[in-house]
Amino acid sequence: MADFHPFRKREHLTRTLLTSLWALIPVLTLGLGTLPLMIHATARTKSPAQALATVPYGVAAALFVTFDPDVSATYEVVFGAAMFFSILVGTGHAFAIRSRVWQRPDGGLLYPLQSRQRVLLAAHRDERAARETARGIAATDPRQALELRIGRVDLADRAFPDGGLVDVNNVPAGDLARHLTLSDERAAAAVRMRAAVGGFASVEDLSVTMDLPPRHLDAVADRLVFLPPS
Repeated sequence: MADFHPFRKREHLTRTLLTSLWALIPVLTLGLGTLPLMIHATARTKSPAQALATVPYGVAAALFVTFDPDVSATYEVVFGAAMFFSILVGTGHAFAIRSRVWQRPDGGLLYPLQSRQRVLLAAHRDERAARETARGIAATDPRQALELRIGRVDLADRAFPDGGLVDVNNVPAGDLARHLTLSDERAAAAVRMRAAVGGFASVEDLSVTMDLPPRHLDAVADRLVFLPPS
């Protein structure tokens, strides 16, 4: 991690330098590169407004071609105005839209791994938020939680997202075995025990009653919910 921030700083400086050179194309080409630059900007941003703003540069480029400053003073004025517009206005315009033109589209093309990381992190945050909301419902209104089928990982037609909660007191033995990392025999025993005691009350109750190894449920404790047996 110590080397990550300097790398990001160098990357930022390099990116700033390259995009600044891109925005200076009108100056570096004496206005001749302004129209291609604006067409490129339109293609990248896919903006109708940018496409419309490109039209005057097309007119200026046409004046470059059709008006020879050596023919007459009028031609020279028109040619100079077109050059002035392409260089100065084009440069200012390029710097104004530089960040939008070169923004990373979620890093999808240039940084596919980072993009995937962001997607997975967003999904993880959404799942955790859904789990907290569902757990709050289970704590304050168990009947509604049962109606919403919170924690019923054995049912495929649930409409309410609960972030992957497992209702220990109502799911079949197979789901207990899979989600609690129990053997089939221990899961079947848990089902018999919950029926005998009227359901488990908490992670600690489940662990003590079933004589599970210490910390066995730590990894999944935040995904367990204990609703009244239905």
